[in-house]
Amino acid sequence: MHPAQIGLREMPTRRSTHYNSSHPRLACRAPRIGCAALTTVAILGGLAGLACAGEARSDALSPATFVALSSSVVRVEAGRPGAALSIGSGVTVAPSVVVTNCHVTRDATAIRISGSGRLWDATEERADTLHDLCFLRVPEWRGRPVVLGATDALRPGQRVAALGFTGGTAISLRFGHVLALHTLEQGRVVESDAAFTSGSSGGGLFDAAGELVGLLTFRSRDSGGSYYSLPAEWIRDRLPTQDQWQGLGPLRGPPPFWQGDTETLPYFMRVSLLETEGRWSALLDLAERWSSVAPQDAEPLIARGRALQELERPRAAARAFSAAVRLTPDDPAAWYGLAIAHAVLGNEVELRDARTRLGVLDEKLAADLELELARMHGIK
Repeated sequence: MHPAQIGLREMPTRRSTHYNSSHPRLACRAPRIGCAALTTVAILGGLAGLACAGEARSDALSPATFVALSSSVVRVEAGRPGAALSIGSGVTVAPSVVVTNCHVTRDATAIRISGSGRLWDATEERADTLHDLCFLRVPEWRGRPVVLGATDALRPGQRVAALGFTGGTAISLRFGHVLALHTLEQGRVVESDAAFTSGSSGGGLFDAAGELVGLLTFRSRDSGGSYYSLPAEWIRDRLPTQDQWQGLGPLRGPPPFWQGDTETLPYFMRVSLLETEGRWSALLDLAERWSSVAPQDAEPLIARGRALQELERPRAAARAFSAAVRLTPDDPAAWYGLAIAHAVLGNEVELRDARTRLGVLDEKLAADLELELARMHGIK
């Protein structure tokens, strides 16, 4: 099945992990993809000023850190047949080396980057189309490489910042939080609410120290605020050696993993689709299969708990969320689900403990929990 048949669109971003349809951060929704490449026939030139559209508590991050980093984030212009261009973003990760998404450059016959007020020609590339990572060699580019961080150091609720070229024209800075971390092939795909739009694919997701933790890549078109970044570990592990560079040209190879057929999508994306469709029994079966192949991963247990809650099996849901908490004691989503399960069961002591723990881990999610508990008790 093609992504278009399961609600996925090619643009730059994707899905959200939520507990139920009434809660905006814990109810998974269908991953409708959007690649951040902006296709246009003309370049709207020039580097625009840094636009900072922070949300609540954006002062937890220092804007000065990211203003300095903005010179390492470039606009990527991929020339395509017919004089068209695909516009995206890129991040300088080594001397004269920029990383971007392959979905930005896949049809390119010529590629330039825009940085420091002028255009620079890429002469070679190294592509991993399945993981949507394309490295560009730009010999004359002297932008400062960023520091590569690690998704292992992230936690849900942590503040992050996204830097990319909004609409392909102006570089913008957006603050947000880590919503979830999805383990995938020696890294963790970062789901956040640090918003980015078309033209930002290949931009950078940074932590408070200014280290690159992810590459802005896709978003859920209908999730109301979930944006996905490829893990920095993938970038570090794939930095090209001198003998791996190839000439520029349209890319061959499989589509990105997030554009695959339903059965080849990562488990966390399939969970999202089933939740959107309200197929709770199917979600329960999928969560069981996921747990069997990833017994030390709390995420399938959280998915199992959500399915059981929707199937009105709160005791089994509480057991699933408790098992998730034992695996990852600092996962806010697990504590949120456990709190809801105890509320349904009338377990006041356990509910109080879960609320307290969640308040320590994620203040925003704890506030959402209080709203949900009030709704459950009919308080407006």
